[in-house]
Amino acid sequence: MAIVVFDPAEFRARFPHFTPEAVSDEQLTYAFDAATLLLDNSEASPVPYDPERGQNARKTLLYLLVCHLTTLALRAAQAGGAAGPAVSASEGSVSVSFAVPAMTGKAADWHQQTPCGQTFWQAARRYMTGGRYYQGFALDPMPAEAESAGGFWSAGVARHLKRESER
Repeated sequence: MAIVVFDPAEFRARFPHFTPEAVSDEQLTYAFDAATLLLDNSEASPVPYDPERGQNARKTLLYLLVCHLTTLALRAAQAGGAAGPAVSASEGSVSVSFAVPAMTGKAADWHQQTPCGQTFWQAARRYMTGGRYYQGFALDPMPAEAESAGGFWSAGVARHLKRESER
């Protein structure tokens, strides 16, 4: 399998509301780099990407994460740096309240803040079974009996642990 190379023009074609006036190519590329911290973009990724065979799942998921991260960044910029969705607003003497998702370990809460995040979460769920998924590429290795039974994550976990041990 190949790795996904980010193309800002292709991304803008898929998400035209991210105009060059609103977000620069450099900012989109930064968001893509951040997205690869959340979804593995290596040859060992459990999410397939082989454009010659029409397998584009990893690219689609990474672009959805770029959309999600960029939307959150734009919201924060428009709100003067505040994070999270606005939950209340006033007009007289101007007052706005924001709700930041609780850091409870529930990654789904964070993804629910934008339509792209929601789509990512639903599409990525099929790759999250068989182990525990944490924000980023940290897997809780399966028990030995599950790995020997050939669970979905067993090959990916083994490759990841091997790479980590070689560092």
